[in-house]
Amino acid sequence: MRVAILMSGGVDSTIAAHLLKEKGFEIFGIHMVHLDKPNEKVFELAQKLGIDLKVLDIREEFKRRIIRYFIDEYRKGRTPNPCYFCNRFIKFGILFEEALKLGADIVASGHYARIINGRLFAAFDKSKDQSYFLSSLRREILRKIIFPLGDMKKEDVMNLARDMGIKFDGESQDVCFLEKDLRSFLKEKGLNPEAGSFIMNGKVVGEHDGYAFYTIGQRKGLGLSLGRRVYVSKIDPEKNVVFLGEKDDVMYDMMFVSGLNFLDDVNDEFRSLVKIRSNFNAVGAFVKIMGNSAIVRFDERVFAVTPGQIAAFYDGEKVIMSGVIEWGGRS
Repeated sequence: MRVAILMSGGVDSTIAAHLLKEKGFEIFGIHMVHLDKPNEKVFELAQKLGIDLKVLDIREEFKRRIIRYFIDEYRKGRTPNPCYFCNRFIKFGILFEEALKLGADIVASGHYARIINGRLFAAFDKSKDQSYFLSSLRREILRKIIFPLGDMKKEDVMNLARDMGIKFDGESQDVCFLEKDLRSFLKEKGLNPEAGSFIMNGKVVGEHDGYAFYTIGQRKGLGLSLGRRVYVSKIDPEKNVVFLGEKDDVMYDMMFVSGLNFLDDVNDEFRSLVKIRSNFNAVGAFVKIMGNSAIVRFDERVFAVTPGQIAAFYDGEKVIMSGVIEWGGRS
């Protein structure tokens, strides 16, 4: 069986490639150039592993699909999730299709998740689980994907790398294209909103630096001293206003989700565990499907339901659905 492994030049994809080769698969690597230049280390690693490496220049597609989306979401006063869409359109979109054209039967990566009988499951190592970000994958391609690290702990992966004599600089950052801080990046890309008002309880309580630089639930970095903890509760880009409230004002018991991606069969109404952030402990909820959208009612109030972020729905450890959060509310 011929397997294409998506190689970034990091420890996880390298060890995934090593494990596949150890199992006797015929493998080759695919490395994407999506920023300025390739990661030079990936060539050294491919040579050390003794595998061919195909380099794909997808800078224009990445700019159009991911970076433009990222900026547009902040322009709308929302908080984007680029990794979710990169997995769907880039890694398991463009790269996946190219791998099949190059003769791959299966496509692999160094993600921490599991695929069992064509269904996506959380990783064994819950501290590194990436099933939340992978919940964007198209259901029909899951049987052609493997995640060799899905049953491993991160520390065992690192130990294996040391045993192989491979040194790595550290973990990759969450948003790979943010070499600068977010504000500097957005300004460089032409999004430089004017200063505006912070409003709390109908009164102006200060001035913000530009609505696009804030997110729902944010407490730190507001530049205010009001004698109590306050949080961003709403963003109005048209009026250039950032609304503030106390913690209770950013606690929600329901949300509306659009752009549903079904990874398993579901009924029109069902119960599920739901994650609204990658580092969020899943909570129980009742879900009602309405076409390509859903109303979700949580079993308990949750903090900072954020428009633009992703909701991933689980049946135990199995991912059954995902979608984009449009709004959070209180019934």
